[in-house]
Amino acid sequence: MRIGLKILIILFSFLLSASNNNMIYEEGLDAYRNGQYDLAIQKFESIISNNWESVELYYNLGNAYYRKANISGAVWAYESCIKLSPIHENAKYNLKLTNLQVTDKIDFPSPPFYLSWYLKFKKLFTLSDWLNISIFVLLLISIALLFFKMYLISIIKYILNILIIIFFCSSFITMHSLWILESNKFGVIYTKEIQVRSEPNDYSTYLFKVHEGLKVSIQSIIDDWIEIELIDGKKGWISRKEIRLIN
Repeated sequence: MRIGLKILIILFSFLLSASNNNMIYEEGLDAYRNGQYDLAIQKFESIISNNWESVELYYNLGNAYYRKANISGAVWAYESCIKLSPIHENAKYNLKLTNLQVTDKIDFPSPPFYLSWYLKFKKLFTLSDWLNISIFVLLLISIALLFFKMYLISIIKYILNILIIIFFCSSFITMHSLWILESNKFGVIYTKEIQVRSEPNDYSTYLFKVHEGLKVSIQSIIDDWIEIELIDGKKGWISRKEIRLIN
């Protein structure tokens, strides 16, 4: 009886929190439509601080930051949106526009054509989509296998082989996407200009500068210091307060 009561309390709290966040989100949208971008940012950020997130929340937050010419905030929000939904074309387009205003221009090396094709194909669906595809194909394999054992029809064996190939391909993409999500951590520089240091302290050598809005890879975290790596391979340490990690 007590367990059931606890579950009801947790469920009620969850629904109450969701309702409250939805109300705040609508207030943020109204503020954005009325040109009150600071208020919209405040509303959207308060939802994120409550550990709630969604694709459209990050997207609208990015738009609000962009309207306020807050480049680092816009980059962070759009990157967070794309992380949740890699196929969000509006966020990707707006991110390209925003990155034009980032001081540090580091060009990505062009991948081989076969890798480029694979990455484009992988981005056709989100991680959850690929997982659902794999499960669905596995279900089809089970059905096809059952029919083949019952009727021994050659065409079913041919279909079964095709389904197995599709399953291994979708499973590989699912595992690869999951590995990227778990192993690669990124952040966005939030200070106008930073001197990157050789060690995690205030007394080490300055190595190079980075500027606000630059997306960097997170290598390690020690206390209040974060080791970053740029696309060109440069590494160094910055203060944790000078960067915002992408959720």
